[in-house]
Amino acid sequence: MDKSTFEIVDPLMDDVDELVTQVLGSDELARLREALARMGQAIGDRYSVNLSVIVDVFDRKREQALQLLNTGLSTSEGREPYRTYGDSTPERYIVEGEMQVVPHDRCPKCWNAWDFKWQDHACSHCDATLGENCKILLDTDVCPHCEKGTVSMSKPVCDKCGFQIDPAFVVWG
Repeated sequence: MDKSTFEIVDPLMDDVDELVTQVLGSDELARLREALARMGQAIGDRYSVNLSVIVDVFDRKREQALQLLNTGLSTSEGREPYRTYGDSTPERYIVEGEMQVVPHDRCPKCWNAWDFKWQDHACSHCDATLGENCKILLDTDVCPHCEKGTVSMSKPVCDKCGFQIDPAFVVWG
């Protein structure tokens, strides 16, 4: 997704997430949460029950959806349902000279699944190749590997996880 579209959508997704939080915790959905808990109890310890709310953006030109929010409730063993998240944090890329922003587990060019880019440098769905026509844009000091430590051009090793940034795969912003 191009940077300008992401900048429009991102704060709106925060609003959607806040509203989903309110609705899932509301008195009106108490019966639904109770039903999920009973279902979790009925199916036993091996399974869990999940209620998911997914928000995606569909691009008609590429005929592909980009998931921006995956949240919901989960329960097992009859316990009270708890909030879950299954979406990925956004990451910035430079793809063929253009800035793109997509969840870090997606290809910035075709939007298909592409996790572990640091190990598998080529998207299996298109010609995006990390270090060639696609680079991760590091415009903050947050480690792109663990998202807890810091990295910089002068100190490319994360101070929390020890991950070393390969300069061939990034553009410093």
